[in-house]
Amino acid sequence: MPALEVPRLAEELKAEAQQAFSAAHLPYAQLKVAYTPRRLVLLVSKLAPEQADQIKEIKGPPAAVAFDQHGKPTQTGIAFAQSHGFAGEDLEKREVGNKVYAYARQTVPGRPTVEILPVILPTLVEGLHPTKRMRWDASALTFIRPIRWLVCLYEKTVIPVSLGSLVASCTTRGHRFIAQQKISLKSAADYEAALNEALVIVDPEKREKAVIDGLKEAAEKLGGDYLLDDELLLRIVNGAEHPTAVLGSIPAEFLDLPIEVLHATLREEGKFVPLRIPGKTCSHFVGFRDGLPDDKGIVRSGFERVVRARLRDSRFFFDKDRQRPLSERVRELRDVIYDVRLGSMWEKVERVRALAGEMVVRSGKGVTAEVDRAAFLCKADLVTEMVKAFPKLQGVIGEIYARLDGEPDAVFAAIREHHLPAFANDELPDSDGGVVIGLADKLDTVVSALLVGEEPSGSRDPYGIKRQANGLVRIAIERQVDVDFTALLDDLQETYAMIEKRVGWTAVKDFLIDRTGQLLKQRYAIPLDVIACVSATGMGNFYRVLLRAQALIDWKTNGAFQALVAASTRVRNITESTAEEGFDPALFQEEAERVLWREYLKAEGQFTLLAKGGNYKGGVEHFVPLTGPINRYFDDVLVMTQEGKLRRNRLGFLSALAGLFLRVGDFSALVVDNT
Repeated sequence: MPALEVPRLAEELKAEAQQAFSAAHLPYAQLKVAYTPRRLVLLVSKLAPEQADQIKEIKGPPAAVAFDQHGKPTQTGIAFAQSHGFAGEDLEKREVGNKVYAYARQTVPGRPTVEILPVILPTLVEGLHPTKRMRWDASALTFIRPIRWLVCLYEKTVIPVSLGSLVASCTTRGHRFIAQQKISLKSAADYEAALNEALVIVDPEKREKAVIDGLKEAAEKLGGDYLLDDELLLRIVNGAEHPTAVLGSIPAEFLDLPIEVLHATLREEGKFVPLRIPGKTCSHFVGFRDGLPDDKGIVRSGFERVVRARLRDSRFFFDKDRQRPLSERVRELRDVIYDVRLGSMWEKVERVRALAGEMVVRSGKGVTAEVDRAAFLCKADLVTEMVKAFPKLQGVIGEIYARLDGEPDAVFAAIREHHLPAFANDELPDSDGGVVIGLADKLDTVVSALLVGEEPSGSRDPYGIKRQANGLVRIAIERQVDVDFTALLDDLQETYAMIEKRVGWTAVKDFLIDRTGQLLKQRYAIPLDVIACVSATGMGNFYRVLLRAQALIDWKTNGAFQALVAASTRVRNITESTAEEGFDPALFQEEAERVLWREYLKAEGQFTLLAKGGNYKGGVEHFVPLTGPINRYFDDVLVMTQEGKLRRNRLGFLSALAGLFLRVGDFSALVVDNT
């Protein structure tokens, strides 16, 4: 089975088994799965020998119909009981509400486990969802690979489970190449030990330990370290039943290739792990065979021949690419279709350049000329032979070639970094150029896909829009990019004028707001009420959204702030449905109006100064003294007076006060203890 597929199938088997045993009322102590490329194993410890007794009861007709005057079942009652597999004497009366009904009630003895397993176990396999299926005999059974044998033991008893044309037995098989003999198991408890003797490590955790131990031994011998990502580890662990490390050498003629090219070439095979030695290129790698140690060096020689051939290809690609500078390849992007609805990759690059240029101006990050040059070159490596061979080197190859072409440091660094983050917890761009172009590229991917109707639904997300949006928000927040992205989109709509739109700009902004809220909750642990609060005042500036949210979390448990929330909610409630703007302090008649006005001026001035530098926590502190004047205002001032001019002036003033609070958020959305 494919190395990346088998763990998922095993977890699915485990989940289905847990549900099946629960539904069958079969208790057990522990249920776990094990697997290799050749077998899926379900191991259940202390499985009960039989089901627990079950009480079966069904509500029937009214008692007056089901029983006669002597309390015996009538024909109606007997017919009801028999239709559900009961006898007439199983009927009893039971009061439900104000009425009495007949109930059929019976204790059903539990069936032996050995009778139930042949029924439920085949459905577990048939219910699995491999990515692809094949049929191999006339039984119509399908699976990702042909199923060659079944083993099913309950303690020492063989359970004759039928699956397709197969019937389970107690016979399994050892390692495919070095212990092919059939193994007759005496009991279920012998399974793992018997396979270990036949050179099959059925427990994936033990295989992983064997892999890591082999890598550590090789790395320590050379005084270096190994480079192993999660995917490569899965391929090695789940690609062999008995993984054994083999140390190989890289021919000296290839050691001048960029280190990234060397490592990508080794990883491509799925069983070679690069090694790293500080200060120089390591001339060794570790491969993994499925079998015993390579004492004669035969496997090592074979691995080295494979690596030599692959590196020869990489050398050819690299030399061919270096015949022209990266900048001359940009024009070839005109022939690379990004999407038929969105044009070529060249057109995407032009949109990224427009977004990045404006972002430099608004954020103050980067130098315009350097950012524009990096944006111009950032996708050029897509048409290189090296990226065609190793797609995961996008950006990396662009950086290498741009550096060799003599481009400025800021340019080639931005080319590499603009792809980051590639996954949820990946690193972020460090350079200003990488930050700006990364934001521009991700924003364009999200916006353009949404405009043509590619909003993600369920597991369908062909453009990776959720991941790109999450990366966009993360970069803006963690690299402190002080830009309102919704305002940026409003000003650059002309950039997307040639796209035939299926949705409007509002839908695009709503998607970004939703992703921002999701990320605030999941990654930054912002409570839902705080998210609702800050979202009311706009979430286009992702960096400042988090600052405002964190400030409110710090203030939420403060008693003085909780009193302010109650007071500000009164302001919010009376102004929410009005559209009055502007006011004249000269029209204030009550002292409470003038007191609140003076406090408003002080709070607004101090808040503006602090918020400009991102200190929202300090800014909110200057809101707190408004609590008393607000309460006094509502006690002494009739806002909704009959005199129209005066009423509009008071509503305009309160609207300005509400607007001041809204520069942080809608405090009425906060859940606080007002007791």
